Amino acid sequence: MGQTDSISTNASPASLMNLIRTRRSIREFEDRPVPREMIDQIVEAATWAPNHRHTEPWRFIVLEKDGDARSKVADLIYEWTWNYVKNPNPERRRKSSAEARGEVLATPVLMLVYSVPGMNDEVTHENYAATCCAAQNMQLMAHALGLTVGWSTGRLCKCEEVHAAVGAEEDWTIVGAFFIGFPASSASAERIPVDEVCTYLN
Repeated sequence: MGQTDSISTNASPASLMNLIRTRRSIREFEDRPVPREMIDQIVEAATWAPNHRHTEPWRFIVLEKDGDARSKVADLIYEWTWNYVKNPNPERRRKSSAEARGEVLATPVLMLVYSVPGMNDEVTHENYAATCCAAQNMQLMAHALGLTVGWSTGRLCKCEEVHAAVGAEEDWTIVGAFFIGFPASSASAERIPVDEVCTYLN
């Protein structure tokens, strides 16, 4: 683990494309735990993302299920949703807040991913882009392992109290909250043809 591998690979282009095409963002999970070995595998895959200047700017925080940290974050999300729910109707507010808290508590693996700043704005921007690439590596490895990932930039990312609660540094930038588990549903998707998004210039 963690050693530089040979440049050669046995992966076929067809198998790689199939992995990319069939990966979906799903946040409905089976009620079974994800082995820590799998979590370590997807994090290691993330750390092999392209990284200009080799700053390795990614930081991963996993909130253990049924742990005190997860419970604290769930309470913070309940409060944040209560304060910022779009529809202020009392019943809607209660329902939305309870659902948000319940998802935080129930998801098998909850991971927050951050990007650390660089020496200047250019490097900070590159670090953020590299961490997004890391997140995609993580999703593809998870898919290869039979897991699914829901990448969110919603409540958990917007609630400043969450970042303080998990020990994130003030100058870190949140890239996403990742809900991970064995999928309880499936999804399909389509993409527009390559020739509609790619231009060749002579």
